Amino acid sequence: MDFFTFLDILTNLKEIELGGSMAHLQMAPSLRLKEMPSLDFSKIQPKKAAVLLHLYPSDKGKVCLVLIQRNVYNGPHSGQISLPGGKSDVDDPTLWDTALREAQEEVGLEPKQVKYLRKLTDIYVPPSNYLIRPFVGYSGNPCDFIPNADEVTEIIEIQLNDLIKIGMTTTVQSSSSYGPMKVPTYVLGPYEVWGATAMILSEFKMLLADGLSK
Repeated sequence: MDFFTFLDILTNLKEIELGGSMAHLQMAPSLRLKEMPSLDFSKIQPKKAAVLLHLYPSDKGKVCLVLIQRNVYNGPHSGQISLPGGKSDVDDPTLWDTALREAQEEVGLEPKQVKYLRKLTDIYVPPSNYLIRPFVGYSGNPCDFIPNADEVTEIIEIQLNDLIKIGMTTTVQSSSSYGPMKVPTYVLGPYEVWGATAMILSEFKMLLADGLSK
């Protein structure tokens, strides 16, 4: 998709009703499907977090989005492919500010470069007890990313066309908090995207499809 086409459908993307849980469930691991009906958020009291799905033109004018591969560490999301983002800080006025701050810290994206498009549906992540609010933002110019070596192993730039075309497959993930298990996955080149990130991308893919059909 070229960037001018993306700009043409901005209004549609802002106004279309989200796919929500229907979109999430398409990429949800089977154990997650079993857990969700019994969750009581009043007792769990999940921590708040936000991620940024950021769109921008490449040097050739094609719409791209940025993902990261997290460093290997002793935690539930070690080494995984994800969107830039993280937990809310007491000094963040809103979760949108959380997403912008974390994107700046992790990939060097200046908040003033980012225009707000919309939020997506909140998603709960049981292994880390986070309730994540995904936001979609965009920039009118190409972006130069700088990985934070303390958190990010690799910055991954994906053309939006590749995300649109990709279908779901199943892979075995050994880094799952539940142990090795088969999970729905988007395979983008050498990268396997699964879990909450894949569920967020599933909703965004649905939103894009609806926006392009209007």
